[in-house]
Amino acid sequence: MNTLPPSPEFDYYYKACRKDDPNAKAVAVNESPVAVLAAASEITGLPRDNFEVHEVSKAEFAGLRA
Repeated sequence: MNTLPPSPEFDYYYKACRKDDPNAKAVAVNESPVAVLAAASEITGLPRDNFEVHEVSKAEFAGLRA
């Protein structure tokens, strides 16, 4: 995982997926990796360590939010 903070010059988008999902279906999407984990945990009632975060494109993010 990248240890440097994201550049403020770019927009970043993330999705949280269950670790045991081979299709990596999004449970939640957000502009913050921490917030997307919290949202996925709240939606499912599962602990945050059951999810993994993936960076997605702006187009994919817009499609998942719709």
